[in-house]
Amino acid sequence: MHLSMNIIGDAFADIYCYLEADMPPRGGDARLLQPMHKVAGGSGLNTATHLSSLLGHFWTNKSREDNLRTSNVNFQTVINENDDYGKMIASHCSQHKFKLINRRVSNHPSCYFGTDEAALQSQKGDKSTGHCAVIVSKGDRSFMTHLGCMEDFRGSQILTNFHDLNNSDRSATPDHQHVHIAGYYNIPGFWDEELAGKLAEIREVQSKRNERTTISLVPQHDATDEWDGGLLNILQYIDFLILSDEEARNITKYPSGEKDDTNNADFFQHVAKFFRHNSQTYIIMTRGSKGAVAFCEGEMIHDQKTSPEIDNPTDPTGAGDAFAAGFLHGYLGYQAETKGMVDSKISPNAVKGGMQWACAVGTCSVMVQGASVPSKRESIEQILKTISA
Repeated sequence: MHLSMNIIGDAFADIYCYLEADMPPRGGDARLLQPMHKVAGGSGLNTATHLSSLLGHFWTNKSREDNLRTSNVNFQTVINENDDYGKMIASHCSQHKFKLINRRVSNHPSCYFGTDEAALQSQKGDKSTGHCAVIVSKGDRSFMTHLGCMEDFRGSQILTNFHDLNNSDRSATPDHQHVHIAGYYNIPGFWDEELAGKLAEIREVQSKRNERTTISLVPQHDATDEWDGGLLNILQYIDFLILSDEEARNITKYPSGEKDDTNNADFFQHVAKFFRHNSQTYIIMTRGSKGAVAFCEGEMIHDQKTSPEIDNPTDPTGAGDAFAAGFLHGYLGYQAETKGMVDSKISPNAVKGGMQWACAVGTCSVMVQGASVPSKRESIEQILKTISA
């Protein structure tokens, strides 16, 4: 059984700043607990990293009599492969065993998939790889982002010939393909129907080949504070919308109130009602240390608790990306165990199983410094047992 995972989204160089105390006041200063350091990040890259690790630990090479499980992870993004940030991201992808497919458009064509690396030349005036200052203070984090060449990533640049992307092993025909769109609001070139055409193309190919392809999307924070970008118009193609309670509050225009105003039944009803017409889409909403809830067809179908609750996380950066990777791994694993990948219907029990894995992986991730650092297998297994009990 072969599983093909295709992550399409953002990648940034994250420059981390861990503060001793609160954020500094305007015009003020603050001390750092450790030197600033840069690591590969971005919602797409983080998700691909965690997913590749999960598949390596729990899926790949898991033999059951005559059933050998294999998998691959492809990651389509945009970086400037010639600058230091881009080289760091490329190195990270290689280290964590997933395939980077750079879709950057520039005056020299070497950045396209499948071209001659010898043609790589620095081009004066090229935009830099996107990078982000990550400020972590008392279990919370804030960002300052320069999109760089990420702002030029367009939906039209996405490759949809996923079979050809898996050219390292032509014999490994996927039993199931999944497409995950990460960091939607970080990629303006996906907004307002730019992405919709490609998603429609994926669905059309799926139908012609009689294949089962599922699609998920994580919106991320909208720095423009508009919380639109045509997101609702593409939900017709999306099986799973995975978002935080804060993102849900902004997208659904829930009235602002106290900080914890998303922790009540009225808010849950509001979210369920808002998305009720998107009957083909499961809404998976994270709630931080309180777990996650799932909605479908105007109803809350599952409330998943975490165990234990982490009140003082080491680093919450990227927890939502780890959650998404855990959900996809858990959901697809459940489907494979019980109904097989060819079943076209999404099982609510598979969604619940995915949410258990999601909360376990997300909980583990906040106890590790760095959004793109996978948790250990033993740590995930330990928390998964308490959640599943």
